[in-house]
Amino acid sequence: MKIYKKGTGEKYTPFSHFDMTTEVIFNPDLGCKKANITLSTLKKGAGSFDEVHEHSDQIFYVLKGQMKVYAGGKLLHTVSQGDAIMVEAGEVHAVINEDDEECVYYAVTVPPLDKTH
Repeated sequence: MKIYKKGTGEKYTPFSHFDMTTEVIFNPDLGCKKANITLSTLKKGAGSFDEVHEHSDQIFYVLKGQMKVYAGGKLLHTVSQGDAIMVEAGEVHAVINEDDEECVYYAVTVPPLDKTH
């Protein structure tokens, strides 16, 4: 069994992302071999460029605020507190917070990406 203590995870900005903070909750380096779980904070204007994870599904669960989900510059969805979205392996996706309130969300990636930053 592994325990995560609030605020103790490595913090970084993922590849293809900007002006955001991501904190590792669990990943293979911390003993979670089959998934990567992170907590991300997007301030206004923060987000990502289009990206594709060929072999990994991702689930984003919004804890606070809202974010818009795009692909190829086209708005697909707006997800708000309590909403979740699943991005299947191979799907192009990008996220951005266009709201004044911070957006905070969990991201679960299965299987974990080889490199995140």
